[in-house]
Amino acid sequence: MGRVTYRSRRFGVAALAIAGLLLGACGSSSSGQQSAIRVAFFAPIANTYVAATLKGMNEVSASGGIKITQFDTGFDATKEFSQIQDATTSGKFDAFLIIPLDAVALVPAVQAAIKAGIKVVNTDLIIGTDNTTSKPQIQGETGSVINPPANRAKNVIQAIVNACQDLNPCNLGFMAGVPTIDFEVLIKKGLDNISTDHSNIKVKAYQTGHGYLAAPAIPIAQNILQAHPDLNVLAVSSDQATLGAEQAVNAAGRTGKVRLVSSGGSCPAIAKVQSGAWFSDIIDLPETEGKLGMQMIVDAMRNGKPGPTGLNPLDSIKGNPILTKDNIADFKCQWEG
Repeated sequence: MGRVTYRSRRFGVAALAIAGLLLGACGSSSSGQQSAIRVAFFAPIANTYVAATLKGMNEVSASGGIKITQFDTGFDATKEFSQIQDATTSGKFDAFLIIPLDAVALVPAVQAAIKAGIKVVNTDLIIGTDNTTSKPQIQGETGSVINPPANRAKNVIQAIVNACQDLNPCNLGFMAGVPTIDFEVLIKKGLDNISTDHSNIKVKAYQTGHGYLAAPAIPIAQNILQAHPDLNVLAVSSDQATLGAEQAVNAAGRTGKVRLVSSGGSCPAIAKVQSGAWFSDIIDLPETEGKLGMQMIVDAMRNGKPGPTGLNPLDSIKGNPILTKDNIADFKCQWEG
């Protein structure tokens, strides 16, 4: 839910750091004398990506002594701000794990939580203004598990370039979920300039509002296809929404004529790329994000490792995060799109 284009990767320092955290998660145990760590989780709970994040968190909390309370933010940053404020003033929580919906607007609420002694970790999306780093950007924050938005956006643009490589012209449509989210903003900037370096690519349509769900994506895709019968590539910023866009493509009789480019690395998406129904998909690792984020909280509160710690979950894998039929065989998906 935003990821420099990656080339072939090998494990380095960051990967070893991730491995250490994961081993810590597997080997940790709670003492009967330890009080429970009370964790508030702020995220759009109904989203399947978030469900995988929660699964990763639960893998750590299964060792005992951790209580997770979910706060459903929807995709409403104002609601999330209020929820964080209320949870801080309630005094009922020791730690927050946040999927932030507004990188800048949430900063005062996070600062207040840290001042109140609450350990804060953000996953998936940044808190702050630097789109290029996985490191925490708020003083006193415990950690962050982020594939930087600049990386995510560059991967999406590169995936589009790849899909258009043998097409001239390549008439492109793009479907954004929530256009104010960090990586979506950067994707839009990339699309505004894509024809400068790739003159064959013509951006015919840019529409927003699928909210990372299949059902709202169907009419959006229908509108694009009806307005642009010469469309060659339809790129979508989430696997859930691409499943809806695919339905529209098939219903319009355009199967095999419109290449679908997606992002998420979900299990349904992997199957679609393997079958040839989708041209490509971009990796995300939400379960890893949740597991690493929760372990950062445990380390800060029980293991004498207060942070700040910043990790990119994609440093735990090898290879190109843009998946096609040629390189998808060894990738293990983490979530249901």
